Amino acid sequence: MDPIKYLLIGGGLAAGQAAKQLRQLDARATITLVAEEPHVPYDRPPLSKDFLRGELAQNRLFFDEPLFFETQKIDLKLGTTVAKLDLATKTAELSNGQTLRFDKALIATGGRPVHLKLPGADLPAVHYLRTLNDSMSLAADATPGSVAVLIGAGFIGLEVAASLTQRGVQVTVVETGPHIWPRFADEALARVIQEHCTAKGVAFRTGESVTEIQRQNERFSVLLKSGAVLPCNFVCIGVGILPNVELAQQAGLTVENGIVVDEYLQTSQPDIYAAGDVANYVDPLFGKRRRVEHWGHAEYSGQLAAHNMAGARRPYDLLTYVWSDIFDLHLEFAGDEQEHDQILLRGKLEDLSCFMLYLKHHRLTAYFAINANNKDLPPLQQLIKSKKDLSGQETALQDHTVPLKSLLAS
Repeated sequence: MDPIKYLLIGGGLAAGQAAKQLRQLDARATITLVAEEPHVPYDRPPLSKDFLRGELAQNRLFFDEPLFFETQKIDLKLGTTVAKLDLATKTAELSNGQTLRFDKALIATGGRPVHLKLPGADLPAVHYLRTLNDSMSLAADATPGSVAVLIGAGFIGLEVAASLTQRGVQVTVVETGPHIWPRFADEALARVIQEHCTAKGVAFRTGESVTEIQRQNERFSVLLKSGAVLPCNFVCIGVGILPNVELAQQAGLTVENGIVVDEYLQTSQPDIYAAGDVANYVDPLFGKRRRVEHWGHAEYSGQLAAHNMAGARRPYDLLTYVWSDIFDLHLEFAGDEQEHDQILLRGKLEDLSCFMLYLKHHRLTAYFAINANNKDLPPLQQLIKSKKDLSGQETALQDHTVPLKSLLAS
C-alpha cells in the first residue's frame, strides 16, 4: 500500500485549512483527515454565542459540506482518532483498528476543557463547552426561567453567561479571582464590563471558589468556600483548556505547554508539523515561545503548515488576535498583554467605546478594544509590528481626536 502523502490529525479549523491549502498546492497528493468528532470542520466561536442562543442554524456552522471534501478528493475519517503514531515506520494506528502509512503529518488535535476535580463535577447537568454536541446539550437545558451557575469568568465564560441570559436563564458567575478576566484585565476595565453585564441581568460572585456540586432530585446546588449555597437547574464550567499533547508525547516528540515547533511549525521530527491550539511556537514579534488559543492563529497556522509541508520555508509571522461578543459589546484584542510596563486609556471606559493600550519601553505591545471603530485597528497593529518608539506620544495615544495613523509617520 502506497503511503498517504499528507496525514492531518484533528478535525478543527487548523486541520481543515491545511487540507484545503494542501489541495490547492498539490492537485494530485493523497490527503487524509482524521477527526475525533463525527462532523466535518466547523466554526467554534458561535457555539458560545449565536448558535447557543438559537439564532444560527447548525448547517451554517460548517466551513464546507462533506461533498466539498469528496470533490476535492480529501479522504475523511470522522468519529475516530489516531491512537498511536510510529515515527520510525511513519504509521498511524487508528482507534477503529485501521493502520495508515504517511509521508508527512500535521498534528492539530486542539485542546479539551479543564475539568474541575471536586465532588459532583461529573453529574449529568454539569456542562463543559468545546464541541458542537456540548453546545447542543447546554442549549437543551437552557430553558426560559431556568437557573444556571457558571464557573469561570474568562472570555468564554462571559460569552456563555450573556447567551444564556438572552435565552431567559438566570445566571450567576463564580470567579476565584478578585474580578472578571483576572489574567489580563485591570480592576477598572473589569469593573466596567462586569457592571454592564450585571445591568443585563448576570449576577457575579468574585473571590469565590466552588467546593462541591450537589444534586437533590432534579435540582442542583453549588456550594462555595464561603459557605454560600447557589441552587440551580444546571452548571457550566469554563476555566480554560488543556492542549491535547498525549499523541505527540507517545510518539516521542518534544512537548512543553503544547507541541514544541520551530518557526516553520516543524516539530522535533522534521516530517511532523503542529498547528492550532496545540502548537507551542516561536513568536517573532515578541521573541519568545507562546501557545495561543485564537481563531486567527488556528486559521493562519493551518495554512502555514500546509505550505511548509508542501516544500516551502515560510516562517511564522502573525500578530495574534482574538475577538469576543458579550451582549452588545464587541471586544477585540491583539498582541501580548503580558509584555507591558504601562497601560494607557484612549477614550472613556464608561462610554464603552475605547482602547486599552499596553506599552513596554515606550513601544506598543497590545491593545484591547471595546466597540471600536474598525479603521483604528490597522494603525495599532502596524505600531505593534513596527515596534515604533512612542516616547513623548503618550498624550496623542490617549486623545481619541488624534488619528492613530498620524503616529505612524511622526
